[in-house]
Amino acid sequence: MLSKLIKYDFKALSRVLLPTMAAVAGASLIATLSFLFTEKSYSSANNGGLATMLGGLLAVVMVLAIIAACFLVFFIICAHFYRNLMTDEGYLTFTLPVKTSEILWSKLITAMLWTIISVVVIGLCVLMFVGLSTAASGDGRQLFAQISDALRQMFALFNTQSALIVFEAVLCVLVMLAFSILHIYLALVIGGVVSHRHKILAGIGFYFVISIVVSILTAIAQYYFGSSLIGGINGMGSVIFNPQNEIEAANQLVSAAQPYYWFSIGFTAALDVGCFYLSKYFLEKKLNLE
Repeated sequence: MLSKLIKYDFKALSRVLLPTMAAVAGASLIATLSFLFTEKSYSSANNGGLATMLGGLLAVVMVLAIIAACFLVFFIICAHFYRNLMTDEGYLTFTLPVKTSEILWSKLITAMLWTIISVVVIGLCVLMFVGLSTAASGDGRQLFAQISDALRQMFALFNTQSALIVFEAVLCVLVMLAFSILHIYLALVIGGVVSHRHKILAGIGFYFVISIVVSILTAIAQYYFGSSLIGGINGMGSVIFNPQNEIEAANQLVSAAQPYYWFSIGFTAALDVGCFYLSKYFLEKKLNLE
């Protein structure tokens, strides 16, 4: 049943987010082509200053469009959750023969999927704009060559540790993304429980309350855990600052940072679990629908 819920939620979000991503891609393509045309036209007319100004203006317009798209994605995801569970639609949603946990899993998975899709689309649009707008110039090709060389050197330096670093980075991003979404869900649910008329305003207020609580817990946890990481880094200082042992220093740096990375992942995952089950509890026991 969870797969059917995910399919339904994904389609519901796709009705708005798919055209939004298409609009962002189209706007980026238009901005890129306009930039290339403007630069070529005014440069051929020996008016490079005006070409630079217009190109900068187009870049600003594209950045504003991307920022607006990000806010729209965030708003649509939150509105979909609120409408399905906290309004009259909630009566229909909670009459389905599914568990509350499955409903939450469906909302979380589809929100994460669409967030990742949005990031990929926006990243490709930025890459397209930067790549095509600088492809004709030697500076642009030099920039991409430098980035490529830096990445190759980084992976060569960390050697066998590269796969571990990538895995930890992906896992960390996923648990942090899940927390950012569950954080909003929990705030909306609590806001809907404590307020009958101003649920959204209450949810916004509880969002900041939860943020403060999480910040305090994070500070306490890092205070008691940070000493071990600092000790590990201090203990290998003689290796890190020896330029003849770059690979050894990089591997020891990764090894020394492992406790902190896994602590961060585990702590964030614990916050995910807490937000998930608190949302489940309030939805099952305390929910007041409109």
